[in-house]
Amino acid sequence: MRRYKGGVRALLTLGTGWLFVGCSETARMAEPLPLETIIRVEVVRPQQKEIRHTVTQPATVHSYHQADIVAKVAGYFETVFVDIGDEVKEGQPLAKLSIPEMDKQRDQAVARQQRLAAELERAMAAAEVASAQKVASEAEVEEAISDVEQVVARLIAEKADLDRVQGLVQKQAATLSMLDSAQSAHDVSVATQVAAEAAVRSAEARLQIAIAEQRAAEAEIATARARLDEGGKEVEEIDTMLNYATLRAPFDGVITSRQVDPGDFVSGSPASGESQRPLFHVDQQHRLRVRVAIPERDAVDVNQGDPVVIDFAGKPGKPIEAIVARVARRLDPSTRTMVAEIDLENHERLLLPGMFGKATITARVQPDALVLPASAVRMTSDGEPHVLVLDADRRISRVEVTIGADDGREIEIVSGLTGEEQVVDAVVGSVEPGQRVDVINP
Repeated sequence: MRRYKGGVRALLTLGTGWLFVGCSETARMAEPLPLETIIRVEVVRPQQKEIRHTVTQPATVHSYHQADIVAKVAGYFETVFVDIGDEVKEGQPLAKLSIPEMDKQRDQAVARQQRLAAELERAMAAAEVASAQKVASEAEVEEAISDVEQVVARLIAEKADLDRVQGLVQKQAATLSMLDSAQSAHDVSVATQVAAEAAVRSAEARLQIAIAEQRAAEAEIATARARLDEGGKEVEEIDTMLNYATLRAPFDGVITSRQVDPGDFVSGSPASGESQRPLFHVDQQHRLRVRVAIPERDAVDVNQGDPVVIDFAGKPGKPIEAIVARVARRLDPSTRTMVAEIDLENHERLLLPGMFGKATITARVQPDALVLPASAVRMTSDGEPHVLVLDADRRISRVEVTIGADDGREIEIVSGLTGEEQVVDAVVGSVEPGQRVDVINP
């Protein structure tokens, strides 16, 4: 009986356990299930508007022209005519050097030139004499030729007379003495012809000598004239170097630096490869250059004629509007920037070289660009831009986009959207693709 009671007790215990388990499962199934949490978001649509692609970079004012004035010749400064801040005109003397030894060199060169001029006059006189001698020799030649012609004529006549006498002698119509006389006259004419022809040759020789002397005299004139010209060039060279003794302003401008005093010595142009300390700086300030370093990403878009607005910290008031005057069309390898220059008139001297400012260049204008608020564009951990777009069931999908201009408030959407999408704006918390949301502003 005890064993039976124990078995019953065990069965009762097991049955009670199953009863408790069944009640617990029933109670769990009766509890309500938690509802899906739906995030409320605001949406925006891409807007079409005109986008101005601008580049804002630091700007520095420079003189339109700047010259470093150095001394080309050595000497002591006799006078300094200007000081810093003085306005000068082109060609105005800035300082004058004293160079006594060069003055002496010029006096010597002038004396040599005078001597060479005298030598030229002497050569010209000799040439005139040679020319006269040539004329005289030509006359002698003509006279000798004339004498030969006269002798030849007389010889012909005497030969004819000799032939006639010989005929008469053969006819015994003339005596032998008459024949001898005619023969003697003929022989004398022959000898006279020989002498006249020799005189012609002698006169021609003297003519050739006169011609040679004339050529020599002309060559001497050319040599004397060349020496005189050389002496003149030497004087001009010394005068040119003496002109360097007066330092002059290369253009209208302002003296911004003076590094010389009366009595200072300068050694002139240094040896090749060395640099010389500038004595004066002259800046042209009635017109200025503003230089802006354009980053590589914007360099292609910036061109000559682009509008620019410049704001200078040292010149409060309305910003200056201008245009880009020129661009370098080359990137600096060390900074990867391109220089753009803006020309500014500065007749009132309100700007100074070295001033620092901010330049905003309008590089490109796009009339119908799609833009979104900056808060609606998101970035992945890899820096890839994307937006969250709602579908017809108000579920989130992620769309990759390409962005353009960004002014901090709005971002240009270059590609990825058509403009008809509903894009999720900034939202508290996080939303994931495929998640269903509630729209506050449908």
